[in-house]
Amino acid sequence: MTHYEMAEKLSEKMGVTLEQATAALEACDWEMLDAALQLERELGEARQAAYSTEAEPPKDEEAEARKARGRNVVRSLGTLIRDAVNLGNRNRFEVRKGDDVVLELPVTVLVLLLIFAFWVCIPLLVIGLFIGYHYTFSGAELGRDSVNHAMDKAAEVAEKVKEEVTREH
Repeated sequence: MTHYEMAEKLSEKMGVTLEQATAALEACDWEMLDAALQLERELGEARQAAYSTEAEPPKDEEAEARKARGRNVVRSLGTLIRDAVNLGNRNRFEVRKGDDVVLELPVTVLVLLLIFAFWVCIPLLVIGLFIGYHYTFSGAELGRDSVNHAMDKAAEVAEKVKEEVTREH
C-alpha cells in the first residue's frame, strides 16, 4: 500500500482531512495503528467517543418488529382478560330455592371454580337441580331473559327426570 493510500484510508476511518492523516502517519513512521492512536489523542475525548475502533453491531430490524408484535399481542391479551374479569365482576350467578336467593357469586368466581374445581362444581350444580335449586344470572350483560330462560329449561328437564324416576319406583 502506498503512503497516499494509507493516508486516504486513515483519513476516511478517522474522519479527518488528508493532510491531518498524512501528518500523523509521518510522525509515527507510517505505522497505521500508531497514527490512529495519535489522532485520537489529538482530537480529544469528545472525538474519541464518536469514533471507536470497535464495530457497532448491526441492528436487526426484523427482530425488533417481532418484539413489537409480541408486546402488542401481550397487551391485547391483557386487555381482553381485564375486560372479561370486569364483565364477570359486574354480573352475578345466583342459586335460588323458590323465591329466596341462597347463594350469590360474581361470575368471575364461578368461572374460576369451574376451571379449578370442575369435578366438584359440575356434580354439585346437577345435584342442586334435582333437589329443587334454580340458577339465574343477574347483571346488565348476563341478566337477560334469554340466558335465564335457558337456565329455567335446565331446571324443568331436571324436574321431569326426577318425576319419571319417582314414578317408576
